[in-house]
Amino acid sequence: MSHWLRGKPAGLLSFVVIAALVAGGLGWVTAAALRLESEQMAQRWEIDRAHQLRVALWRLDSRIWPLLAREDSRPFHHYSAAAPVPLALDNRGARCAPGTVLEPSPLLSDELPSWMLLHFQTAHGSGWESPQVLSPRLDRLLHDSRGKLTLSNVTAERRQLLASLQRDLPAPQLLQQASASTQPATARDTTLILTQNNVNNFVNQAMQNADLPAAQMAQGQPPPPEYNTRLGQQTRLYQNNNYLQRLPKEVALNTILENGANWFSPSADLRSSRTEVLVHLSPMTPVWLETAGQERLVLLRLVRIEEREICQGLVLDSAALQEMLASEVADLFPQAKLSPMRELVPPQPERTMTALPFQLDPGPSPEIPDSGWTPLRVGLALAWLAALIALATVGLGGWSLLDLSERRIRFVSAVTHELRTPLTTLRLYLDMLVNGMVREEKQRGEYLHTLHAETDRLHRLVGNVLAFSRLENQRPRLNRSQVLVAELLEQVRAAWASRCEDTEKELIVENQLAADATLWTDRELVQQVLGNLIDNACKYSRGAADRRLWMRARREGNALIFEIEDRGPGVSAKDRRVIFRVFRRGRGAEESVGGVGLGLALARRWTRLLGGRLTLRSRAAGYGACFRVQLPG
Repeated sequence: MSHWLRGKPAGLLSFVVIAALVAGGLGWVTAAALRLESEQMAQRWEIDRAHQLRVALWRLDSRIWPLLAREDSRPFHHYSAAAPVPLALDNRGARCAPGTVLEPSPLLSDELPSWMLLHFQTAHGSGWESPQVLSPRLDRLLHDSRGKLTLSNVTAERRQLLASLQRDLPAPQLLQQASASTQPATARDTTLILTQNNVNNFVNQAMQNADLPAAQMAQGQPPPPEYNTRLGQQTRLYQNNNYLQRLPKEVALNTILENGANWFSPSADLRSSRTEVLVHLSPMTPVWLETAGQERLVLLRLVRIEEREICQGLVLDSAALQEMLASEVADLFPQAKLSPMRELVPPQPERTMTALPFQLDPGPSPEIPDSGWTPLRVGLALAWLAALIALATVGLGGWSLLDLSERRIRFVSAVTHELRTPLTTLRLYLDMLVNGMVREEKQRGEYLHTLHAETDRLHRLVGNVLAFSRLENQRPRLNRSQVLVAELLEQVRAAWASRCEDTEKELIVENQLAADATLWTDRELVQQVLGNLIDNACKYSRGAADRRLWMRARREGNALIFEIEDRGPGVSAKDRRVIFRVFRRGRGAEESVGGVGLGLALARRWTRLLGGRLTLRSRAAGYGACFRVQLPG
């Protein structure tokens, strides 16, 4: 258990725990921040979509409202093909008798939208009538009139539609449905002009009803727009100048009979009538009617003259309306559709028109577009990058410290072992020589030779340690000069011949260069590199059957190549990348071969100082090792 609490396993476990905590915390924050950003984006998208819906509905209502308001403000007598003029004078200045001067309905010739199919009125006893569908007698009278009336709205299609409605929906049923769907008839409509005093009294009364401030009225200033609107709402259904007008009872009642045809009769003179009556109108209300399995959209209002009720209205082409209105908002909602809304209380009021009972279906909601690299995402990415860099730095730094610590422990252990063995041999042999225990000259020579070898071993060990220390602390200065390659190889051979003989190795020098080939380099540093490689070959190929070592020199392009090759076990593929590291040796070398793991590391660093490169050539397993030194030539 204590083994896992120290060294690399414990360090790796601690790093994994810290990395998991950092990644978990940062991941939770990232997920929460991205989720919040996504919710905010969705909310903004919904707000924008709701705003577009409001704009679309405003467009639709503003497209329809003026036309519907005009229909709402039509006087009741427009729904008869002809009606008497309230006040008329002849060429002598005398007042014409009521009912002697007639006015044709504007609905006969007014320019109407194509989706306004038919204007109609119904009453008990009279059935369905339309100013745009004339009886034969009325048609003949209007066509024979000297005024040459324009009857552009009197068409066969309207006649067929009226006949279909009269067949499918009896007048009493329509009146009953209109009474249930429309508001009470409270607005007033009359057709005779008042005197100027009565006009002023009416306007003053209307403005007071609109709550106009007294000070503003006293100064004679015009009412503000909101009051104009309210005044307009109260008086919008009045003819001409919106005056209250008095109307003889017979005029009012005869206007709604026989589509106005009864006025073309000598008996229509109502000169003796003095009874006045007020006509009450309800606002136009859109209603869906079922007629013979077909649903129609109509505008209905009730007209009340004393106890008599008449239903007036307008048949609309719902399909054409839906297509026209959908095209109005095609730029906002390309797939928009309008569907009938039959409920009294709209289930989705935010999508329902005010002017007509249609509900706007904007189509499928498009996917929320990706906003790309928002500031939040950039910040999170930078936070993750910083966290990963910090973890990598901590991990690599910790691992390097642990590795360095272990290597130094191994180095201390190896140096201790490497020092203790020759020192023990030196002390033992010296004691024996000093105390005179070795008396034979041959044996004395062998002891002295052993002492020399152990001293040389100590010298190399201390030299490598000091050289590594100098490389770690500072960059050594090079002493470059022009060196003969042949002379350099001979010096290396002479210096390491005894070392090869002690390990029973045969050093073979192969110089493929010319005798006068030179190299601009640091002679001593090159000798140390080659010497370390020869010493390494002697140690690691000690048990090889082939005792030869090769030191070769040749040229490749502009570079000089030195190779040290042996016939030992070679270097395994797993050890090829680690044998050049400080205090690292091949697997099993600690038990079988002495050393502290500095030779190859020093050789590579020295080669780099010289501007060259030290590599291990790939060879077949069990066929030895070949180290290649490439120097600029």
